[in-house]
Amino acid sequence: MEPKKQAAIIGAGISGLAAIKSCLEEGLEPVCMEQFDDVGGFWCHTGEFQDGQGAMAFDNLTTNTPKDMFCYSDFPYDNDVPPYPTRPYVHDYLYRYCDRFHLRKYIHFNTKIRNIRKSDDYEETGRWEIETTDVSEVVHRHVYDFVFVCSGYCSDAKYPITNGLENFKGLTEHSKTFKDGSKYANKRVLVIGTGNSAGDLAVMVSHVAKQVYMTVGRGTFIVPRLLEGGVPWSYATQRRAFLRKKNNFANMVRATANSRIKHVATGINLTNSMKSTSLIINDFLHIQIACGRVKIVGQLIRVGEHEAEFEDGTVLKDLDAILFATGYMPGLQFLSDEAKGGTDKQYRYKMTFPLTLTHNTLALIGCFESGSTVIAVTEMQVRWAARVFSGRCKLPGHETMMVDVDRWNKFVIRKYRRYKYKVPNLKIRDEMAAELGVAPTWWDLVKAGPRLAYLYYYGPAFPYYYRLWGPHAWCGAEKAIYNALGHGYIPKPVMKLKPDVTPRSFVTQHLALTGAAVAGALMLGSYQWKVLQ
Repeated sequence: MEPKKQAAIIGAGISGLAAIKSCLEEGLEPVCMEQFDDVGGFWCHTGEFQDGQGAMAFDNLTTNTPKDMFCYSDFPYDNDVPPYPTRPYVHDYLYRYCDRFHLRKYIHFNTKIRNIRKSDDYEETGRWEIETTDVSEVVHRHVYDFVFVCSGYCSDAKYPITNGLENFKGLTEHSKTFKDGSKYANKRVLVIGTGNSAGDLAVMVSHVAKQVYMTVGRGTFIVPRLLEGGVPWSYATQRRAFLRKKNNFANMVRATANSRIKHVATGINLTNSMKSTSLIINDFLHIQIACGRVKIVGQLIRVGEHEAEFEDGTVLKDLDAILFATGYMPGLQFLSDEAKGGTDKQYRYKMTFPLTLTHNTLALIGCFESGSTVIAVTEMQVRWAARVFSGRCKLPGHETMMVDVDRWNKFVIRKYRRYKYKVPNLKIRDEMAAELGVAPTWWDLVKAGPRLAYLYYYGPAFPYYYRLWGPHAWCGAEKAIYNALGHGYIPKPVMKLKPDVTPRSFVTQHLALTGAAVAGALMLGSYQWKVLQ
């Protein structure tokens, strides 16, 4: 019997664990290398920042995405896990995933990557040589048929170009090493950033600081995790129907954000526009702004020894600390620029396969920014890449892939006015799903029935849909979808409730949804009949 081909997997975090499982599904032999002594990556909390670590999960970290969106496609959370899991819940979930699919035996802990280079016979075989060190600093070299780079995007801290920053005499810190707000007690702190981390850090620090200021750059929108009736924000916005109705999404963001606090009047977003602005999902930031614990300031242009000057001429005096929540630069120092798919303009097919390489035997997993759920998109990447590596899925020709790369590059330039590795989450994973063969055809939707077909387009885009059709389908996917819609977003109380406490709003919504599904099915059937005639 021919020996299995080996696939090296760099990192045992969210995407690394999914890569091990996907390799096993496709008949490949996975060899996972993890630099630390535990699984979980970012969600593995050691309490202190470790040398070589990317971003560190701070003490009170909570997901911004509900559990049925922030999960693997064939492994839901337990019902007693709250809708928005905190860090310990997520880490425990990854542990259970690892144990459920027997993944731990494929992981080599305390193994650091020094270099990944083409093997001597790369031009003929596409293989890679990986150089590692163990705890005793002994250097090892092995050759692998395929490589999954699952070490993540959050590697090197990114700082904005700020005039005079080197002269600042106070404390400076990046969110990469932030643990809690204790070191900022009784200090005047400036938080720089317009993303979720900036919002979280500003709130935490504001509970102990003398004063927190937050600069929002060109503007942002602050929306809550929960909408009316306790429906999660992601349930309402992460829907395929919004892919063709972008104005509806923008209007919903504006309306929701301004229903909590007036963004123009408070300086949070002076243009009240989605263009060149970001989105912060946070339930407490608008309250801290309203009570003055967090004050909004404009675009930072200069820093002095203990002061900061802004674009509108405002100058803050007696600053004690500056906290940067300004994102990350792609790391991957162990890869050549060729293997990264370029250094500026990206040449990666679906953000996964570098087209700068001769062979498609290396996959970059999670090495780009994307809103919403990271698990769903990285799991889709590794499922697709593993099937490509096994030979069961063929990539398009090089020219076709380059046309697709150019399409995405033009989208990025049009949206951000510069090249950056940031693409829409749902759109890119649905495109990969189509390549993998787990996106439904119209006939798949007809066979699924009107209710499920309607939910696929107009309901929340749960990862479970990717296990309804195609390779490695899961028989529990449909049940998981209905469970998530029924009570997956409702916190489970400790006390016992009577059976008739189901919220009326959900019952009404359920009946309306079923009626709409039936009407849609009738219209679809009528249209198909006309086509057949």
